[in-house]
Amino acid sequence: MRSTFLPLRHLRPLAVGETVTLGPELAEGLAARQVNPKEAFTLSDAEGRFFRASLLELDARSARALVYEPMVASPESPIALTVMVAVLARQRMLFVAQKTAELGAARLVPVFTEHSVGPGKALEKEKPWAWQGQGLKGSRQCRRASVMEVASPISFQAALASRDWRDAEGRFALDDAGAAPCDAIARVPRGATRVALFVGPEGGFSAAEREALGAHAVRFGGRVVRAETAVLMGVTLLQHRLGDLG
Repeated sequence: MRSTFLPLRHLRPLAVGETVTLGPELAEGLAARQVNPKEAFTLSDAEGRFFRASLLELDARSARALVYEPMVASPESPIALTVMVAVLARQRMLFVAQKTAELGAARLVPVFTEHSVGPGKALEKEKPWAWQGQGLKGSRQCRRASVMEVASPISFQAALASRDWRDAEGRFALDDAGAAPCDAIARVPRGATRVALFVGPEGGFSAAEREALGAHAVRFGGRVVRAETAVLMGVTLLQHRLGDLG
């Protein structure tokens, strides 16, 4: 994850009511988050606590902010969850980007599969240039100190070869033809920190793609749901079992 998306962190303990000066790295992070003077943002400190702060001034080299409220719990998930989603039609990726950010995903990777929207003119209709903005909107909405990163769309083969998928301690693929019920998620050790979820398009993965996935193929009972619904169900279940929704 690029540094501008990582949690904003001050290098010493913070206290409510103090005005703090933030260096170039945090100023860059605030600019990337499109935080303007008088707007609020989330800042953590050297002791791992989280606070709400109001931006007073911002330029390219520094920022000043007023710390005004402690947060009762961390807004950051303890797992680094990568969500791979077959590129969906009818601009549903805008919804997926915003809501997966709100649910605490670290990274969203759109993927071209056999039954998904493809590259070129078909992709342009889905407004891919707006996906990161929706990830930012969702991250700010739920008061995260970090921002979910939205990657550029990649091929199915590139997704399986990526470190996000290859190095994950738990890999899951949601597909209505999956052999395992959602309880398969319980097999991943509680201490796992790197998890990947792959959601196919409406119409599902092809037979060749299912063969290549090398993951727990998970289904939700007997119901067939829309792809964007499956994304939210899968992320919620993983955050409940392994993250901070339990």
